[in-house]
Amino acid sequence: MLYQFDSQGSTKVPPRVYEDLEEEIGSFQPHFVGFSCYEMSFPLIKKISRFIKKKWPEIEIIVGGYYATLVPDDVISFEATDIVCIGEGERPLAVLLDSREKGDRTTQIGNLWFKKNHQIIKNPIGPLIEDLDELPFPDRGLLDYQAHLNLEKRGQRNVKVMAGRGCPYVCTYCCNKYFRALYPNQHQYLRYRSPPNVVSEIKNLVEKYQFERVGFHDDNFTLNLGWLKSFTKLYRKEIGLPFYCAARVESCTDKVLDLLKEAGCYMLLIGVESGDEDYRRKVMRRFMSNRMIFDVFRRARERGILTWSFTMVGLPFENWRMIFKTLWLNWRCRPDFVMASIFYPLKGTELGDICYKKGWVNLEKREKISSYAWETILNHPILSERGIRLAKYLNSLTASRSRFFWRILLERSGGLLTRRQRI
Repeated sequence: MLYQFDSQGSTKVPPRVYEDLEEEIGSFQPHFVGFSCYEMSFPLIKKISRFIKKKWPEIEIIVGGYYATLVPDDVISFEATDIVCIGEGERPLAVLLDSREKGDRTTQIGNLWFKKNHQIIKNPIGPLIEDLDELPFPDRGLLDYQAHLNLEKRGQRNVKVMAGRGCPYVCTYCCNKYFRALYPNQHQYLRYRSPPNVVSEIKNLVEKYQFERVGFHDDNFTLNLGWLKSFTKLYRKEIGLPFYCAARVESCTDKVLDLLKEAGCYMLLIGVESGDEDYRRKVMRRFMSNRMIFDVFRRARERGILTWSFTMVGLPFENWRMIFKTLWLNWRCRPDFVMASIFYPLKGTELGDICYKKGWVNLEKREKISSYAWETILNHPILSERGIRLAKYLNSLTASRSRFFWRILLERSGGLLTRRQRI
């Protein structure tokens, strides 16, 4: 059984969720209930876990995901949590479920922490799964996946696929460098599925669902040139659908951009983060120049590839001078889309922990917000909440230099007008 709901940026649980859970758990009668947890979802998970434990105290609650991996002590200390999964969960959860089914329940399983007799058993972290091809494809049939695809209008529906795992970089606001350090075979942290395996999954999806595009949600799709050459050739031959992917500025050579274009890449997602070179280098550990960033956007545009700039505002130590630098860089780069996120201090990361140590995190607000899209949880020492929100909107508006921006705006305006006329 798989259940999900849209919290719409709030940590309030709608009554219907409790009603659905009571019906589903009552009929399914599971031994375990698992949560994939990111930091902003933990307040929701705590409320739902309490509800489950109150009605079914025999059910064991498992919490995994990146937040449980970064700060497992926080998660296991919550009264309703029975088991924490740290890192990759496929192997340890399979062992746990098999032992339960065989009646030989064990708490000696790598990657898992258990509560037992008021004590916490902390098992060591096992090795990474080096051959990702050994994993089965995600079972999207557990949800009404076609309904999910149909949230986008026909012609723009896309399936989301992961071609690999891991990232070799050390960005201070991100969890990857901390995850990598956990594993005994950390030199294998960046892994890719074989091109035939990825293409086979997409072909399987083509047979089951209706969609027009593919989205690759890897942190970095373009780091392994040999893999990319093999993949793009096979993808162009076997699939041929337009796709988007994310790429590091440092990896966007002319050869890489040409391969992407030939394979059908219609949009490239690029992390800009901040327009202040000094801050980006010293604080964020992003070692690319503004000139390099500008050049990648220009060369992608010359090839007819749309670009999407990812930017953060409300960063620690940020001031208006730095914000204007970011605005100016986005304006110069002429992206077709700008995702201006409000910085969220992820606990367990270097930049997040700085905010906690300095007392900037509004702990009360942290329990009420489940999205970094609209509000900051920092009591920022320099910027006001209104100023941070204004910086977000101003960055988003830098996409107005793109013809594509106006085309999308007109299409949406036309759709809105049509709906009003129907009403």
